[in-house]
Amino acid sequence: MTSSARDLALSVSLLAFALIWTWLVIDTIRPGLGHGDIGPRAFPMVLGIILGGLSVLLFVRTLVLRRDETTAAGTGDVDAMDEDSTSRWGSMVLVAIEISAYGFLLQKIGFLIATPILILFVLVIHLRLRSWKTILGMTLGMTLGCWLFFEKLLGIYLANGSWFNIG
Repeated sequence: MTSSARDLALSVSLLAFALIWTWLVIDTIRPGLGHGDIGPRAFPMVLGIILGGLSVLLFVRTLVLRRDETTAAGTGDVDAMDEDSTSRWGSMVLVAIEISAYGFLLQKIGFLIATPILILFVLVIHLRLRSWKTILGMTLGMTLGCWLFFEKLLGIYLANGSWFNIG
């Protein structure tokens, strides 16, 4: 199966999933109680709509690239699409591990400890940064900046851990 056929199949299946998701959200989750209030249905419905829009964009992009591929074979973006797929799969698996670990750590040790651990891991392992000034600045700056903005300025409570309760 060529990459354009895979992209077409993926875009159609994602569009079907987005349509089913949005229909189920409308059918099962109640709307907001007031006039125009955002209720529990808003976030899942927006995710379904965004997924549908992105799948339509992928479908159109694949059709345009397929047309360009037949008219000008070997030029443009088609060669860039044939890069090593194992490195892409490795990166995708690493991102999935990072997201899962962050969710687990947020629940167990809270925002103020989990966030710098994850940022440090992403910078050192995934992005392979070696400048300790950059790593320390990004880790502490992003953690403290988010904590100050959300917790102190906006008054939104961030996750407290079940093992540790800092913050």
